[in-house]
Amino acid sequence: MLHEDSHGHLPFDGADNVRDLGGHPLPGGGTTARGRVLRADALNRLSDADVRRLAEFGVRTSIDFRTPTEVETNGRDRLPDGVRTVHLPVGGGNLGVFYEVIGSGDAERQRAAFGDGRLEGLMIDINRTFVRDETERGRFAQAVRLVADAGAVPLVFHCTAGKDRTGWLAAVLLAAVGVDRATIMADYLRSNHYLRNANDKILSAMAELGQMREPELLRPLLEQRPAYLEAAFDEADALFGSFDGFLRDGLGLDDAALGALRANLT
Repeated sequence: MLHEDSHGHLPFDGADNVRDLGGHPLPGGGTTARGRVLRADALNRLSDADVRRLAEFGVRTSIDFRTPTEVETNGRDRLPDGVRTVHLPVGGGNLGVFYEVIGSGDAERQRAAFGDGRLEGLMIDINRTFVRDETERGRFAQAVRLVADAGAVPLVFHCTAGKDRTGWLAAVLLAAVGVDRATIMADYLRSNHYLRNANDKILSAMAELGQMREPELLRPLLEQRPAYLEAAFDEADALFGSFDGFLRDGLGLDDAALGALRANLT
């Protein structure tokens, strides 16, 4: 499968943020391995050609972080025959509240809920919750173990936009094999580039439909900010003493599991 750019982006008809997790430089030389793990946004809108692309990639497993409500609303993954889907729902915040406030059409209520940095604060808290909430942390632990399973790769993992839940798992995987934080942050923020057109369309539609007088209030929800990822890493350090402590005590990964993860990713 041909990459569209040097960052591993893959051109799909029905998904905007599909990327190979390979190609990131490792300490001591070399890079993370291409062709093992993909990160993506929702796979429910894939075209037949996209499904064939996944088959060419050899995908065996799809990890879906979407909640049952998200799956019911938007649809199940479209995947090649024989691919195993593993549902590991992570809330990613109370999206029902977002929808309810937006659907109200009440501009003052929307500003009170989303303005003056409140939405950024909610996104920061969501990312902290990925680490501090035992259930959500357990879902990510299960996902890491799947990536470490030689029988499960090649593998794709995704949520809806492929930026928050997917972004945190990508960051954990890259950090676990030694990729430096600056490279991880650059990969995390790259979602803003691949999702820019889709996000602009969402905000324009809200204005045109009269749902929001100030649709730009939602920009912090649709985009990635450095503070979001930093919040998750800071929470890992605060609760477990270090990122290594988070891997071992937070995610329950022993030397064998970490060794298998490095073997699959490098």
